[in-house]
Amino acid sequence: MTKTATTRMLAKAIDASKFTQREIADRVGFNSQNMLSQLKSGEARVPLDRIPALAKVLEMDERQFLMTALEDYHPVVHAALLKALKAPLSDAEIGLVMMLRMLGVQAGAEDESPLHQALKGISALLAAQGDDPQTDVGASD
Repeated sequence: MTKTATTRMLAKAIDASKFTQREIADRVGFNSQNMLSQLKSGEARVPLDRIPALAKVLEMDERQFLMTALEDYHPVVHAALLKALKAPLSDAEIGLVMMLRMLGVQAGAEDESPLHQALKGISALLAAQGDDPQTDVGASD
């Protein structure tokens, strides 16, 4: 029984869930709650194809859960993905990026509102640190 970061993350989410293990198993599509017990204890690995359903039922950050599982179970694949895709964004970070895109915040935009000026300042700070959001965010677009 190996306790990995994935196992600990899953166990914490199951313990905090409003659902019983039987209800979670039913919602995720496991035939038995015993599978959840095996996942929680580390006897079995979390099936990667079940991560979206588990994350939804247990109200977990799906990307973080998937990346943690990949790091634990397939470290070479995890490293390749990080290199190719840069650091993955959490759901909250993606929400902020989408909000910024909806506001039309872009370098050189004509809007001089206080909000726009503040966001341009944040963008400049990130660029000075080498974390330019114009190059890192949406690099796969």
